[in-house]
Amino acid sequence: MTPDILIEQSVGGRDLARIRDLRYEILRKPLGLPYSGTVFPGDDSESTIHLLAVCGTQLVGVASLLLDNSAEIQLRGMAVAQNRQGRGIGRQIVDAAKQIATERNKPLWCNARFLAIGFYEREGWIPSGEFFDIPIIGAHIVMKWTGKGEIRG
Repeated sequence: MTPDILIEQSVGGRDLARIRDLRYEILRKPLGLPYSGTVFPGDDSESTIHLLAVCGTQLVGVASLLLDNSAEIQLRGMAVAQNRQGRGIGRQIVDAAKQIATERNKPLWCNARFLAIGFYEREGWIPSGEFFDIPIIGAHIVMKWTGKGEIRG
């Protein structure tokens, strides 16, 4: 755990501008994709929980949890600032997501980029199904966390 990082929760559209900025810098800009691709369906829903990793006033990590009426919670749009990667911030965000899923007694799932599979596996997630391609972004696979993994908190 990175002690100077706090994981805050935001619902709906309250912090979307900041969230979109970080999503763009990490997930879209390096691929030459437009800023408009940082908006995901349901982002502004009051049932969506955005996890914000904050150091002082600086946003250094994000992920969104889509809590619609389904039996599972989708984690998406996870990004950690380039200069903060490799310091456990992603793990803190995922642990916060696991805690929310545990409280709601629902499993988590995400569409993981090929390069992120090892990260999710270390966090207790398992691959499900076959690889699929998202144009320009690349190979993905569904990863699931069913509540049997460790939550460090």
